[in-house]
Amino acid sequence: MPDLSTRLAREREALIDTIEQPPLPLIAGRAASIRRRRRARRAGAALAVLAVAGFAGLRPWSTDAEPAPVAEPSPSPGVVYTDAGITINGLTGDRVLDPRGRVTDVAFADPDNGYALVECLAGEDPCPASLARSTDGGITWRLAAMPPARDAAADLAAFSDGRVVLGGYVTTDGAQTWQAVGRGTGPASTVAEGQLLRLGAGGAIEVWSSMYGDRGELTSQPERMAVNWVAGAPTATGGWWVGGTRDGRPAAAVTRDGGRGWEVHEFAAAGSTAQVSVLGNRVYVTVLGPDREISAIYRSSDAGRLFAPTGTGRVTTPHGLSGEVVPLLDGRLLAVGLDHRWYLSEDDGRTFSQADGSLPQIGRIVRAPSGYVAYDLFGSHWTAFSADGSTWRKLQVY
Repeated sequence: MPDLSTRLAREREALIDTIEQPPLPLIAGRAASIRRRRRARRAGAALAVLAVAGFAGLRPWSTDAEPAPVAEPSPSPGVVYTDAGITINGLTGDRVLDPRGRVTDVAFADPDNGYALVECLAGEDPCPASLARSTDGGITWRLAAMPPARDAAADLAAFSDGRVVLGGYVTTDGAQTWQAVGRGTGPASTVAEGQLLRLGAGGAIEVWSSMYGDRGELTSQPERMAVNWVAGAPTATGGWWVGGTRDGRPAAAVTRDGGRGWEVHEFAAAGSTAQVSVLGNRVYVTVLGPDREISAIYRSSDAGRLFAPTGTGRVTTPHGLSGEVVPLLDGRLLAVGLDHRWYLSEDDGRTFSQADGSLPQIGRIVRAPSGYVAYDLFGSHWTAFSADGSTWRKLQVY
């Protein structure tokens, strides 16, 4: 019979064999990933300091790993750019989806689910267009399937029911598969809830549906009005605004009954178009000249039934408007100038002051059905999304 010490040694070995060993390869991989993220965060912080100093053309991110199709979330908050109550939350983690080309169109069906179209523009080396999809508000992205063919001039449109329309095709499964839809053969009598209005060829207002794409021109168009701007989203009560000119004067029109009838407002200021910004009952009309200089801003506090100018004479700062004016929840107005800087007004647009801080250069802000999209950040083709115009998320697709 084995002595006591021999039995104890055997039992100890048997016990060790029953203990599951840690997955050393997985642990090593995770450790390497953590080291890469730490290096990326240190490099990102250093580049952010350079950006504030004026090197806005540099990319405010760096990594020693190749871009991957899927970005992993990171507990790091990333670099934050802010001034005057405007905040842009920068990149998180160390992965950015970087397909060939540049982001030319962004559409969010809701604050979580978004799509980004990436293309090479005219004059650049040609490349196939690609589509990226995010389900977490733009933090992580993966490549999705493109339609088999598409009209290059067609917009990317994401609808509240989860469907996406792009270039004559519709997807119902998150851009895994696409089905062709025919353009409407006749006029559309109304624009229903969940549908969109878009500016068509020749200034006609068109109706877009998540089921059929472009349904055709709206039957009733604003009387005697040359439309050259259509709101990116309806108001909270379902009204749709358009802008342009009427008998040579800047004008804006709204339909409150799904496109059956229009209420037209003409404005005395000189200009070639009028753009409308809405938040609740506050409605602002920005009259723009041919070079997008701001001729005047009009305000309504009764959902756009009566307007009054907010000041006398032209708005001299900013010198021109890029994109659209954004009404903020705190009562201020946000605007982007043609000089690629951020401007804020505390007096309904009578005067604007420039916001500096660490806010980056910006190309323009565009209204979308679920919020706002900022294009061409940092003097490059970064984009950001905001539900309210004050707090932005830099999209991790480039």
